[in-house]
Amino acid sequence: MILGIDVSRWQSKVDWSLLKSNGVDFVFIKATQGNYMTDQMMVKHVEGASKAGLIIGLYHWCDPTVDTESQASYFLNAISGLPYKMISADVEQQWADWKEWSSGKVTKILSPTVISQNAKGILDIWAKRTKVPLVVYSRASFINTYAKPAQSWLPKYNLWMAHYPYNSTSVRTTWQNFISSYKPSIAGPAMPTGSTKWTFWQFTGDKFILPGCESMLDINYFNGDLNDLKKFCGITTTPTPTPAPTLTVEQRLARLEEQARAHGWTID
Repeated sequence: MILGIDVSRWQSKVDWSLLKSNGVDFVFIKATQGNYMTDQMMVKHVEGASKAGLIIGLYHWCDPTVDTESQASYFLNAISGLPYKMISADVEQQWADWKEWSSGKVTKILSPTVISQNAKGILDIWAKRTKVPLVVYSRASFINTYAKPAQSWLPKYNLWMAHYPYNSTSVRTTWQNFISSYKPSIAGPAMPTGSTKWTFWQFTGDKFILPGCESMLDINYFNGDLNDLKKFCGITTTPTPTPAPTLTVEQRLARLEEQARAHGWTID
């Protein structure tokens, strides 16, 4: 499994080259939310990640209170022309009132059917208008509690599951120590009922501060190696042609003499 991260406006300063040199090969970057917000750091993050050679995915926060068509189109318009290789629908909102959510006292909860249909509607539109892989981000507990109808259609999608097998204490460390000392204690994330295969696993939450970003990073695994990820994203690599050997003067003369004899020519 290879490492990746996901970022948004909350990660305002990122050293992409440093992340790449420490083994980060892919990133999911927040692009939009609902039909009313484009992440202010999206373009800068995409430019930096692309220059450093990371494989880029873009994600959209699905707001179930907003029409699916307007959300799907808003996202696709916002990311037009950017060098992304995959896109993701972020499904984790059950509240109906953002003011309540901001206050921390949520009383208005959307129905599981509304949440499920909203996400699926967005994905259906994307499937018709794009050719890149579609990914669904969520967590098992959310789907099983707040979006149960999604259990029937999630298995056909590439799943990016959140599951954090760590305590909540924050840690500042090096990438080398992180990789050697903080591997997950479990083999994979919990899965929604009916789903068995995950493609990406967000295995840390707001816990680790690592070189390359002064904000806490979400760290992810891809379920495969780098070649598998490139294949998943439709990235083909053209083999580097083998350069012709450099011949000495004596070798060039010998070759000319050989060609001359083959044609019956006489060399003076």
